[in-house]
Amino acid sequence: MAKGRSVTHTIKTPQNTETGSLDSTKPTSEILKGSETMRLEEEAKEFRAKKRHSVPPKPMTSRIYLIGMAMNALLSRSQGPVRREEIRREAEEWADFMLDD
Repeated sequence: MAKGRSVTHTIKTPQNTETGSLDSTKPTSEILKGSETMRLEEEAKEFRAKKRHSVPPKPMTSRIYLIGMAMNALLSRSQGPVRREEIRREAEEWADFMLDD
């Protein structure tokens, strides 16, 4: 083998379709039988219901939008660790400055 050339080795594993492992070639719906599929669907519906928030989001004001834009610019120009309080304060100052007429 020539110097500097890399060699890629692949490992072949036996397929295990009974447990529904990742190396299965069959679709999941064929592996899972009736009641298992229904149980998974019910569990997924319960999970999605838990994630939904009942509180409506706050409307985005122009001040909040400008704070986000200023914070984005401040974070992108900073190098190394930054203090969140300082970034937030400076972003709020920039937003207030831009809103002053």
